[in-house]
Amino acid sequence: MKLLIARLAALVVLTLGAIYPAVAAGIEYPQIIKTRYEAVDQKTGGSFVIFSERERIVYGLDTKLFPGTRFVEVTQITPTAGSITLTFVEIRTVASPVSDYIHLTGNVRFRITDMLLKSSNFPPGSGMNP
Repeated sequence: MKLLIARLAALVVLTLGAIYPAVAAGIEYPQIIKTRYEAVDQKTGGSFVIFSERERIVYGLDTKLFPGTRFVEVTQITPTAGSITLTFVEIRTVASPVSDYIHLTGNVRFRITDMLLKSSNFPPGSGMNP
């Protein structure tokens, strides 16, 4: 008898769940994503390449040509739904105490080697947390 009541209760709960569908919350804007990468070896630095449209910006790919990268801070801002993403990148090389700042719009990709993700404001469990 208890089993029958439990099954009926579960059926009622499942039926009510199907009648009242869940409503997803809207995405709030502006969306701001911040990530920081630091070199594994602070003396030699890591390598950081930015791909934007048809251009490529290289830091630390070959230590003879480009100094290694000590750290990179990337801030990506999406102001409104459907708008172009604004990307602000701060890069500090091993050879300079002053950072380089790059401001980009549109689709931006990165290739990072010999660097670790140190901080991020992504939600836990997303794979983008240190």
